[in-house]
Amino acid sequence: MAGELLLGIDIGTTNIKAMIVTVAGAPVSAASVATPTERPRPGWAEHDPQALWLAAVQAIRRALAPLDDPRRVRGLAVASVGEAGVLIDVHGTPLGPAIAWYDSRTIPQLQRWSASGALFDGFRITGIAPTPIYGIFKLMWLREHAPQAYAAAASWLHIADYIAFRLCGARATDYSLATRSMLLDLRARCWSASLLDRAGLRADLLPELVASGTRIGTVTGEAAAATGLAPGTIVGTGGHDHVCGALAAGVRRGGECLDSMGTAEAVFLPLEDVPLDATTFAAGLTFGAHVARNRFYTMDGLWSSGAAIEWLRGLVAPGAPSSEAFGRIEALAASAPSGSLGVLFLPRLAGGERGALLGLTIDTGPAVLARAVYEGLAFEWRRILEQIETTLGVHAATIRVIGGGSRSPVWLGIKADVLGRPLHVLELDESVALGAALLGGLAAEVYRDEEEAVSALRLSERTIAPDPQRSEHYQQIYREAFLRVAPAVAPVHGALRTLAE
Repeated sequence: MAGELLLGIDIGTTNIKAMIVTVAGAPVSAASVATPTERPRPGWAEHDPQALWLAAVQAIRRALAPLDDPRRVRGLAVASVGEAGVLIDVHGTPLGPAIAWYDSRTIPQLQRWSASGALFDGFRITGIAPTPIYGIFKLMWLREHAPQAYAAAASWLHIADYIAFRLCGARATDYSLATRSMLLDLRARCWSASLLDRAGLRADLLPELVASGTRIGTVTGEAAAATGLAPGTIVGTGGHDHVCGALAAGVRRGGECLDSMGTAEAVFLPLEDVPLDATTFAAGLTFGAHVARNRFYTMDGLWSSGAAIEWLRGLVAPGAPSSEAFGRIEALAASAPSGSLGVLFLPRLAGGERGALLGLTIDTGPAVLARAVYEGLAFEWRRILEQIETTLGVHAATIRVIGGGSRSPVWLGIKADVLGRPLHVLELDESVALGAALLGGLAAEVYRDEEEAVSALRLSERTIAPDPQRSEHYQQIYREAFLRVAPAVAPVHGALRTLAE
């Protein structure tokens, strides 16, 4: 059929997006629907699986609306946040809400895991430096606090895999999402029986493991009626959102780095192998399986990057429409001097962490606050990147930037100055959905491999160069002040967390 197209679906923290592209990656249409989220108590966040499905249906229908024939869509795949999952029974019925990736209720499970001496043993298998967000701890929580649902469950599916299941009926996952469960043997690429046993979890809950871009089924008649897709449309495995975005950005080789600026912000470096040893464990590095076959990555990041901007928006532009609010934040930050008059922001606002604002005076106003937030985010991103480079003995010669935050000239300029390195900003909207679409193309055999898929893309980029004078000023602030903040406030935050319980 002439004019073949691909569909990528991105189940994100804030929005669910569907994008239709040509086989060369050119956007044809796109739609976005807010991700349904409930917050039943402080520190908790969850998604109703049926509400997620209906939101995905709405996004798909809107994206398909301009097409003359839905049969033009050759293949599709779904990407999503990595650590949230849905328990379903043998009939596919959800047995409760999906715990959001950033939910902090699983801190006790992590603490018990740590106390048992399992941290290093688990790292040598999974490549994961544990935090409360991973799937293993969510499953432990569900076993303890929702025992009836856990006992009745037939499968636990990552969010992307659940949407794919609703589309085609297959229960499968890819290696990049499986990584985020902290139950995948990373090198062997199989579920770890020893970790399942140590966690007291059921192996039969975990789905079949396949490579990203593998055909797992076709759109059913029921799903076609709901979404507007043609019955028989090929469904492939997608992957973890940041990793799919890296594929679309062409970041799959050593020496490359991806800065994915979303609600959370990733520092992503591809690797040929993973050194799962005491040095990388002590450094707190995390590794995973790339959606590019037979490749790995290391990734860390800021759990509350774009989320910190949303928090700032509520302070300086409450009630204002998004474009107006973010325009105001840009103008405020641009009007304040470099260094924010000595105000420092520690951007750790989610995932069980706590942030800080230091150096406030009676004269601290919205402009200084806005710039301090941008600077704090840039300082933290640099800290993470340099820790990775130092530990692994690698250098990110090229830093590519994607995501919603890449539309902020002030933020990008500050980040380039803080890093003292140029940033290559891709003119790429919805990179995660595009990466998922490419994987759908692999499943439909539109491309022979991911190299051909990425080579087919025609992406433009602009370069943000650092200003030498501002960069020198930021180096001093970074080394003499910012790097001291987190260790200094950690004991206070620990006490505050205990007192708040």
